[in-house]
Amino acid sequence: MSKYSKEVKEKVISLFEKDLSPFRIAKELKIPESTVKNWLYKFTLSHNLTHKIGKQVYTADFKRKVLETRWKDKLSFKETAELFSLDNPSLIAAWQKRYLDEGILGLHPKPKGRAPMKTKKEIKIQVDSSQKTDKERIKELEAENARLKYEISFYDDFMKEMREIAKPNRAVKKKHKQLPSKD
Repeated sequence: MSKYSKEVKEKVISLFEKDLSPFRIAKELKIPESTVKNWLYKFTLSHNLTHKIGKQVYTADFKRKVLETRWKDKLSFKETAELFSLDNPSLIAAWQKRYLDEGILGLHPKPKGRAPMKTKKEIKIQVDSSQKTDKERIKELEAENARLKYEISFYDDFMKEMREIAKPNRAVKKKHKQLPSKD
């Protein structure tokens, strides 16, 4: 249940459509201005102020595309959310943190809840599969090695781009540190 009723939110929208500023609306209804701005922002995105029933699940490719666009165009979280019609800019911040911590695998959706119990048949199959031949094990390790090499190269390319972006900022900081002394 939300703190403010649907009628209050609708009144905010109607006042805004009558060309009142968010500041005046907030003052008139005794609501924080940031709350009014958030409602107006959500309304302009979806023309709806109600809570969503289901949770939207995004693919790892979509998340990567959002992050790359943000970094390439040097956009804020809010600007990026508007560009991709996302309700919550902090969602992008969470994706970025997971991407920087875990790499591309951090963007893949994770299963929720407790894993189901295994049947006796599944347990037996698991024991049998642990007795794989050496050739099968080598193939699996080579595939994993190739995947990790690809991920490292992707991460290296990303870090090079980030260093290029950060170079002008470092040069400015060094100039500020080397101020002439007063002797």
